[in-house]
Amino acid sequence: MLKTKYDRMKPYEKKKLVDLYKKTNAGKEMMKRLLRLNLIGMALILYAVFVFVSDIKDLKWTNYAISVPLICIGIFFIFMAFRLRKKVLNQFAIKNK
Repeated sequence: MLKTKYDRMKPYEKKKLVDLYKKTNAGKEMMKRLLRLNLIGMALILYAVFVFVSDIKDLKWTNYAISVPLICIGIFFIFMAFRLRKKVLNQFAIKNK
């Protein structure tokens, strides 16, 4: 994977860029949406663990059939939220040089 401008930035430059982005209207909305995606992913993972652990003595195939896809979907939500954040911040860095 190619390194983007955001990847090549130093940590203090990244923090400054995020602060600048959060001050814009689009940035405020995007950060809310990304936070919501992360929370949904975490909730899915926690629910899947709850379903799996709640019947630990009587494990059935339905517990696996519910838990495994929910965990996969939760991880996918979290991964894509971080990836989308990186993509948006890279576009913002290129635009504002």
